[in-house]
Amino acid sequence: MATTKAEPGSSQRFEKDTREKIVSVVRHAILLTWSFVVLFPLYWLASMSLKPPGQANTLPPDWVFLPTVYNYLQLFQRSKFVTAFGNSLIMVAASVVLVLLIGVPAAYVLSRYDIPMERDVLVWILSSRMLPPIAVVLPFFFIFRNLNLFDTRIGMVLMYVSINLSLVVWVMKAFFDGIPVTLEEAARVDGATRFQGFRKVVLPAAKPGIYSVAIISFIFAWIELLFGLVLTNSKAVPVTLYVYSFIGSRSIEWSMLAAASMAMIIPVAVFLILVNKYLAAGLSFGVVLKE
Repeated sequence: MATTKAEPGSSQRFEKDTREKIVSVVRHAILLTWSFVVLFPLYWLASMSLKPPGQANTLPPDWVFLPTVYNYLQLFQRSKFVTAFGNSLIMVAASVVLVLLIGVPAAYVLSRYDIPMERDVLVWILSSRMLPPIAVVLPFFFIFRNLNLFDTRIGMVLMYVSINLSLVVWVMKAFFDGIPVTLEEAARVDGATRFQGFRKVVLPAAKPGIYSVAIISFIFAWIELLFGLVLTNSKAVPVTLYVYSFIGSRSIEWSMLAAASMAMIIPVAVFLILVNKYLAAGLSFGVVLKE
């Protein structure tokens, strides 16, 4: 009985499809494992915040338990936490708006105009982030005290702006460098002024970068602790300082600490959700390629 010989092409295609399926399975397995590793601390924190105080730090941990919102109720019943949370929201939001108003135009000028000693100016701007915060917090303390900015919201807003300004200028300059000048020239040919070209042509093209530096500036200011510890006392205390208060010299309130930490994550998560569609493009610096 005669048998038909398999075609070499079909065998190669079968082997290729098999290899692609194996690679796909391995890739998804690695991604799932990495996602589990990254998200597990967040799950642990959330589970601690939903456990009764006596059950939060038991070893071995209770994987199956009855969730409770007792810790959150206790947390938000404390007026000092609500005040500190509101302080951080107001101060951080104001600092993000102010740093964008200052940093974005400054980056545009550095990108489009011939500035004398431009490289030196950029290095000088970047040098504000070279020193560790512990090295500059004491001079800021004396400056703020002499200017009556100690323990004020305005003082903390200015501090957050000084922390994030160099980041905004450097990142946004990279975005503006990637936007073709011909777009603005075409707008001016149509009768637009330089400012109109900047507002109607350049800013929309740089929107991913603006959202990226906004979220990064928000996070850096939101989690800042050292300057709040030294430059505030009672009126402008940030939420990070109040969360730190749950760590005592003899004991740690684990359940309350977990609940406060989860409450701190909420504003960042909401901001990320709102700007999610711009964030991926912004972090990759891929707005427009210069011709």
